[in-house]
Amino acid sequence: MTNNASVDILNDILETLIDSKHGYEKAAEIADRDALKNFFSRRAASRSAMSAAVRNAIIDLGGKPEDDGTILGSAHRVFMGISAAVQDNDEAAIEAVDKGEEHLRKKFEKALDDEDLTASAQTLLRNYQGELRADGRLIDYLEDATS
Repeated sequence: MTNNASVDILNDILETLIDSKHGYEKAAEIADRDALKNFFSRRAASRSAMSAAVRNAIIDLGGKPEDDGTILGSAHRVFMGISAAVQDNDEAAIEAVDKGEEHLRKKFEKALDDEDLTASAQTLLRNYQGELRADGRLIDYLEDATS
């Protein structure tokens, strides 16, 4: 367990959380129903709070937090806009968010399996893992309801 390894792992998570926040913001933008817009906006705020906590953990470990998401995340948001143009906006938003959430959950699992992650970083990620699972179940429900 080294601080440098934990910083790298947490920065990878941070980039994906930033992508998730932007993805939820894009979903709120393209969704038609106000209830979905509100749901996506609340999730974006949650991802912003998670990002802040991870950013602080990186600083506490002596690292420099990433400022941006990934190129893949940017491409995914462009795809969301294109999908919304050719299918139901609500359905496109939910499908895109579902894919992003699955990716984020896998990143968390991979990070938590890494033996180089410090105990404090593991605790932080485990604290958010339950919320991610609950969000995934809600999104699956929304996906089933709109199909």
